[in-house]
Amino acid sequence: MSLRPRSRRLGRPVASAAPAGPGSGDTPIPEQAWHRVPAEELIALVSHILVAHGFPEVRARMAAEALCHGDLTGAPDTGVAELTRLHLPAVESGFVTPGAEPLLIADRGAAALIDYRRASGLWAVGDAMDRAVVRAGRFGVGLVSMRGAGPFGRAGHHAARALPHGMIGLVLAAGGVDEHPANPLGMAAPGGAYPEFMLDVNLGDAARNPEFAGFALMVDVLAGVLSGVADHEHDTGLLVMAIAPTTLRSADGFYRAASALFGSMLGWEGGAPIRYPGWREAQYLEQCRALGVPLSASVRRQLDSLALGLRRSPLSTVG
Repeated sequence: MSLRPRSRRLGRPVASAAPAGPGSGDTPIPEQAWHRVPAEELIALVSHILVAHGFPEVRARMAAEALCHGDLTGAPDTGVAELTRLHLPAVESGFVTPGAEPLLIADRGAAALIDYRRASGLWAVGDAMDRAVVRAGRFGVGLVSMRGAGPFGRAGHHAARALPHGMIGLVLAAGGVDEHPANPLGMAAPGGAYPEFMLDVNLGDAARNPEFAGFALMVDVLAGVLSGVADHEHDTGLLVMAIAPTTLRSADGFYRAASALFGSMLGWEGGAPIRYPGWREAQYLEQCRALGVPLSASVRRQLDSLALGLRRSPLSTVG
């Protein structure tokens, strides 16, 4: 009797709901009841607001992209709504220093330890991933252990900075204010012929399940113990890693393997589509770029008020 390969679908994701945005269904479309604004205009306004609060221009742009990521991928609760709720108060209270210069503590070629000295995490974690990408280009893997960063938004966004370079990105976080960092595990990987894989997990929730307690402890070791964050009160430690697959195997071989893996995850079950993390977010992002980014009325009012305070025009409405 011939042996058949075990189907990868045995481990495929289960049918799940669309991203937690105002839309719903397999292809969520932002609800007409929400204000929709041009994506680039939203990012530009948030960037100007951050510059007005002391961010250097380059950092402000990176931070704005990180902050708006939630709105662009269907998770508005972790998007621009946190600008006035979390990030600007952190600057005004002195908890975050927008212009702080990072301190390189150890440099071992493929790996480095950096203290970001209370810089905004929205910029700092992305900067650490960019540094890891450069190291991965030289050594095949780049690892940055970091501490001293403020709130950083969604880890998956920072991990995805490795994707334009054809690399795999990984971000793990531990510590933080009240020991509850948001979305402390993010991973992104090229999907071959399919949308990129992008995972964002809040291990604060997963750790309540005994089956995941050991996994959360592993993250604490890699992100917290390694960075030395335990010696710094109210600090967040992160492990930021980039892996360059083509240093280990051919680009064509990796592309074909990734295509086979992620293609095997797609299907239908009980009338609902099976999709892997990143697929729906990619759909939502395309819709936001074409139709505008949906914002709640309260968030829109806050942004328009900040824009007027800077003598800038309020956000325009799409449609």
